[in-house]
Amino acid sequence: MHLPSLALARRWQRHMTMVRCAVVLLCTLALAPAAQAFDRQVETRRYQQWVKDFDNDLTQLAAVKNPTDADIERLFANTVVPSSRAVAFVRQLAAQPPGSVSGGIAFRGRARLTLALLRQAVVAGDGGPYIDTPAGKAPLTLRAWYLHLDDGGRLERYFNDPARFKPYHLPPDGTLERDAYPFLIFEDGPRLRLGAMTREFWNAVLFLDNLQYG
Repeated sequence: MHLPSLALARRWQRHMTMVRCAVVLLCTLALAPAAQAFDRQVETRRYQQWVKDFDNDLTQLAAVKNPTDADIERLFANTVVPSSRAVAFVRQLAAQPPGSVSGGIAFRGRARLTLALLRQAVVAGDGGPYIDTPAGKAPLTLRAWYLHLDDGGRLERYFNDPARFKPYHLPPDGTLERDAYPFLIFEDGPRLRLGAMTREFWNAVLFLDNLQYG
């Protein structure tokens, strides 16, 4: 007479244990923080700090004669991804002439134009993961950040050119599109570090450079 009752009691205990586990799981999911959306204001502040640090590193690099990749990776340890295409970009940027004077008119060199655009830029969106493959180096998993560029309205004609953009637009967060909106490639860790300059950003620099002589 007692065996059926004991079996029933055990089944009831197992049932209640499963119910309690289900309740705990549901409560955990309900209280878990939702995935944070890309906060443009927060990321712009991080980006602006990176620009300041990158600018300071360039100033230190100017004191090094014929810098090697090792020199750049040492000086830019907090702002540039080692063994990335950004290392070659920094070397090329540092080699650019600061500017020139012709007919009493001062022209800014491409390095100054690049830094001016970097300082003015505002983070516009998240382009999502980007696998970069530097020549002869291991692939790097980085991230694309869209940037709003303006340069006092001087880039408006460039972005409105239908031959370049079809049309100029900001893709949704997490979506990478080429020739849609300027972006840079970063390693998004405790510190932002540049992984690569992109043609989308550099073409804006070239447009401003040509505009000086137009």
